[in-house]
Formats: sequence, C-alpha cells, structure tokens
Amino acid sequence: MRIHLITGEKGGVGKSQVALAFIAFYTTQNRPLVICEADRSNGDVGRATDGKDGHTIIYPHFTENTDHIDKADSMLDAVLTQHSDAIVNCPAQAHRAIVQWISQGSADLAIEEGIQFCFWFVTSGEYDSVALFLQSLKEFPTIPHVLVRNAFFTDRLTYDYSGPLRSKDLKKAIDGHRVPVIELPRFMPSDLDFIKAHALSFTEAIQNKGLTIAARSRVKRALDHFFTQLTPLEVLTNEPTAHTREGTLDTNDSTPGESGAETTGKSTRGKKRSRKSASVESACPL
Repeated sequence: MRIHLITGEKGGVGKSQVALAFIAFYTTQNRPLVICEADRSNGDVGRATDGKDGHTIIYPHFTENTDHIDKADSMLDAVLTQHSDAIVNCPAQAHRAIVQWISQGSADLAIEEGIQFCFWFVTSGEYDSVALFLQSLKEFPTIPHVLVRNAFFTDRLTYDYSGPLRSKDLKKAIDGHRVPVIELPRFMPSDLDFIKAHALSFTEAIQNKGLTIAARSRVKRALDHFFTQLTPLEVLTNEPTAHTREGTLDTNDSTPGESGAETTGKSTRGKKRSRKSASVESACPL
C-alpha cells in the first residue's frame, strides 16, 4: 500500500496533469485506487474523476493549523480499509502543512500497518521550482522522491535547471538520494483545454468524440510514453521502498550521500538519521 503525493510546491507546474496521468495508469491496469483531491481551490482532479472508473475519491486537505491537522487523516483510513494505493493531488505551497502533519506522528501507526509514502515532485525546470525540489529532499530525506520534469515548460527554457547533467547541485542530490527522473510528455494546449473544460479523465478523453481523432491519438501517445517510464520504477512495484526508523518518518535535514547511482528507474535510499525528529519550526525553515 503506497500513498503517492503529487506535489511540486510551486503553482502551475502541472501537478493535476501528472495526477490524472497517474490515475489513467492505474485504470488501464485495473488496479484499485484511492484518489485524494487535496487542492481545495482548484480541484481539477476531483472534478475529472469523481464517480468514474470504479475508484474511490475523497477530499482530505493539509493545513498548518495544529487544531485541524486531522483534516488529512482520512486518506490513511481509506487506504487501509481498501488495501489499495492512493494518489494525492496536493495544492501549491503545501510543504509546510505536510511537514506539520508528518511531524505530529500522524502516519506512524499507518506505516506499521504497511503504508509507504512517495513524493512525485513536478517541476517546470525553472530555478525556483528546482530549488523547492532540493528543499523537499532536505526536509524528507527518508521518503522516496521521483522528479517529474514537465516537458510543456522545460522544452521552452533557455536554461533548464531540472536537467541533471546541467545543474551540479541537482545532480549531486539526485545521485545521492538515487532519485528517478521521468518526464511528463508535452500535451497540446488545445487538447488540455478541452479535457479541462469538460472535466474529463485522460481515459475518457481518449474515447470522447468531442475531440478529433488526431487529438485523441496525441493524448494516447503522450500517456503511453508516460506509462513506459512508470512501469520499471521500484516505487510502483511490490518491493518495499519507503524508509522508516522505529516506525516513524524522519523530517530532519539530511546531506545527500555520494552513491553516484544511476537515477532512472530506481527508488531513493535515504540515510537513516541518528537524531530525533526536529520541531516543526526547524523542520520547515522556508
């Protein structure tokens, strides 16, 4: 049982597209899934999937308000009850709230029951987006990360900071944490506009006659390319990949190791920490 958090911290980098593509991957494999729409201001994923494809959808959300951190708890119960994976469409700027939720011990018992976590960090390739990814690795060194480069943005950049061979700091972090790097293929803006306007899932879009056969073909090809990258990843297999220490997730700062491992198709292997979890203030200095 895995909870895949589709995050990116920065707004407008394509988190919803990645979540919908991820959901299509599970749908085509007839795998049960709990869909968690945690973006309360722009719930595209919830609108596109509610009541469709046999998946369960719930609406948890993360908050920094210590009196209401339980608002995210429902995803754990849903996963344990259905014994299935979950995909969480996270809103922008959710990092502090996720740190708050984890540092309060919210997930400890669920981890003992077999739940594992993974961050799918979506980046536009811009400097600030990549800096937020490095911050996430630092704050959550024991949780596997996958870096998702959104080709819609990165194809247009003069200098793509998410290119592992072009950014020394990023390459060091990716090698040290053994972070897989995948790409969300570029969808045509007009195709995406139609899909969003009609609140379609990607699997629906491929069958929807409101789109031309050429548009449906483009969507299918992009999804197939994305699926090909997902299939070999350890964080989607039955092998354990989430990292725990004494049943708790660690949110302390960590210095990446120097494994120099290849990145594609491999899970993170963060180092175990010798210190207890830091306070929320020290764990999240953003």
